Amino acid sequence: MNAKKISRFFRVSEVAVRATSISLFLTGIAVLLVACDCNHTPAMGSTAAGFVVPKVELTAHKSQKFEANQFIANFSVELRDTDKDGAYKKLAARRAKIFETVKSLEVAESNIEQNSVSLTKEWSYRDGGRKLTGYRATQHFQVKLDSRRDAAALSELLASQPDVEIYPTQTTLAAQDSLQGVMIEAAVREGLAKASHYAAGAGLKVGRVLYMNDMGSNVMPMGMHRYKAMAFASNGMDGSAPDESAIADSVEISVNVQLGVELK
Repeated sequence: MNAKKISRFFRVSEVAVRATSISLFLTGIAVLLVACDCNHTPAMGSTAAGFVVPKVELTAHKSQKFEANQFIANFSVELRDTDKDGAYKKLAARRAKIFETVKSLEVAESNIEQNSVSLTKEWSYRDGGRKLTGYRATQHFQVKLDSRRDAAALSELLASQPDVEIYPTQTTLAAQDSLQGVMIEAAVREGLAKASHYAAGAGLKVGRVLYMNDMGSNVMPMGMHRYKAMAFASNGMDGSAPDESAIADSVEISVNVQLGVELK
């Protein structure tokens, strides 16, 4: 091997070594990137450097009672007859009477809801056999009223009619969703105010809200209920004012919110 060939051999070897070094360098960068996991988002309450962010966790509760302004009367009619058509006809006659009673309180027909009629066969089991004895037709109704007095009056008027079963009147608020939203906002403000006291005690200030959870909202009618139609039978039938004590007069809205607030 002459000198020229030896020189060329060393130049090629030098290039190969440099290429190998670059390859190892790039591989090292790739390994560092994988180990770094640069797309990782720091956990709530910590920073990218791993330091814990000072925070306070608390639950805020807010409740308020509102005067009810919407009442939903619930009742059903049940009639029997040995003939299917006879049961339908009896129910139709009773339904017409109910509509007449409701309209006497100046309630719009659009505020009356009725479901489909349920027709059930009735059987007699004697001497080991089965015999059809008749049919039972049932229908449920809901009437929306704007005053507690009218709701009580309707219950008393229906109590005088046979075959009518009265259920508890639902007490609600016409603007229930918007009022519930107002209560939630008030609970959050109360929670932040409470967080500021914790911060002041530690010589810190309130920062951003880290998280917020709804811990449950409740809408509860307040008042007394009577579950049997006979509770109305002896009231208001002599021309006196209807007994409103049988129906709840207010609704309580309560909300619970959990907050995690940064301190800085």
